[in-house]
Amino acid sequence: MKLYLAARYSRNEEMRGYRDDLVRRGHVITSRWIDKHGGDLSESVAAEKLNTQPGEVVKYAVADCEDLNEADVIISFTSKEGGGKGGRHIEFGLGLAMGKRTIVVGPRENIFHTLPVVEWYPNWGSFIRDAGMGFPK
Repeated sequence: MKLYLAARYSRNEEMRGYRDDLVRRGHVITSRWIDKHGGDLSESVAAEKLNTQPGEVVKYAVADCEDLNEADVIISFTSKEGGGKGGRHIEFGLGLAMGKRTIVVGPRENIFHTLPVVEWYPNWGSFIRDAGMGFPK
């Protein structure tokens, strides 16, 4: 299965660990952002750059949309602290609108996480145990 991992950009190292676990279980991860877009983007785009240099940073949004489109499942990693600029919420919403299987791992952060089509797991362990994605029990 092809999976897209959505989370705050600052969690990219953590997401690489989850990616490695999922790849060992036979899945493909389409999220290039977790490898800092090939090492080209060491940290999240600064907010002011979105307004002063949009032509320079749009390539990251395009790549993320391509990766979302390629995936069968969108897994959104949330946290009780929230945070970030919200791109992960856009990714989750796009996946939902595309009719993809959408999963939240962590606390629900907004009303859309309560929709009946959205699967919710409080943490990584419960996701692996209960998601029904061919993981060993």
